[in-house]
Amino acid sequence: MRITQNMLSTQAVRSIQTNYRAMSRYQEQISTGKAINNVSDDPVKSVQIMSYRSVLTETEQFKRNAEDGLNWLETTDNALDDLTQVVQKARELTVQGSNGVNNQDSLQTIAMELRSLKGNIGDIANARLGDRYLFAGTATDTAPFENGGFVNTNNDSLSWNVGQGIYMKVNVNGADIFQFQSGGLNLSETIDKIASEMEAGKDPQLYLDHLDKQLSNILAHRSIVGSNVNQLEMISNRLDETELSTKGLLSKTEDADLAQVITNFTTQQTILNAALSSGAKVIQQTLVDFLR
Repeated sequence: MRITQNMLSTQAVRSIQTNYRAMSRYQEQISTGKAINNVSDDPVKSVQIMSYRSVLTETEQFKRNAEDGLNWLETTDNALDDLTQVVQKARELTVQGSNGVNNQDSLQTIAMELRSLKGNIGDIANARLGDRYLFAGTATDTAPFENGGFVNTNNDSLSWNVGQGIYMKVNVNGADIFQFQSGGLNLSETIDKIASEMEAGKDPQLYLDHLDKQLSNILAHRSIVGSNVNQLEMISNRLDETELSTKGLLSKTEDADLAQVITNFTTQQTILNAALSSGAKVIQQTLVDFLR
């Protein structure tokens, strides 16, 4: 086949363009630190990279949900701890009022202290995490305790998505605590009844058993909360491990070996310079050059 001047010129230009593209790719890898910057660089690895990034995005959301769930559970446990102390104080005052040595003035004083505990119960029932009420079911923007009583009727569960198909309940049904009854009375009513008995000069010892049942109910729910905290912490740890391993796989697939890329860039630069020099000689030749 006859090799023409035009063929030589075209081949020289094509070689220079190919070298420029390679130089540009290496320069981009050095600039970004990534071996794969475009799908065309490596279609198979590009699909893997997109998959890893999708897993990371999902895992990060699961981690945020788990963290919020832990905050909710721990804040709930703190509120129930405060309520435990209120009931224990009420029990202590009831025992004090039942010892048979108190005059009516003393009983009145104890009754006043008992009634003040009811205010604490209301504050605890309206406990919040940020601007969300803990014991209001899914109606987290509505105070569940008003006018001295627990008025919330929303008993729905709050469940946080913390994994593929994994949902963790993070709330305690407020009615199970503040509307729990012993002897036909809830906690506030029990304390109110004990105070009334003392004000009437009666022995309130009968209601100690009801207070104990209220306390046992609170402790049972605290146990459930503690179990959920432990489970959510384990899930959170697994999410940390998933995030770490996925980042490792992404880095291994996506990141450039900068030392190797710089070497390739330098080599390609040498090749390009040679191609430019050779191409210049081919392209600059004219008919006059051949006639000489």
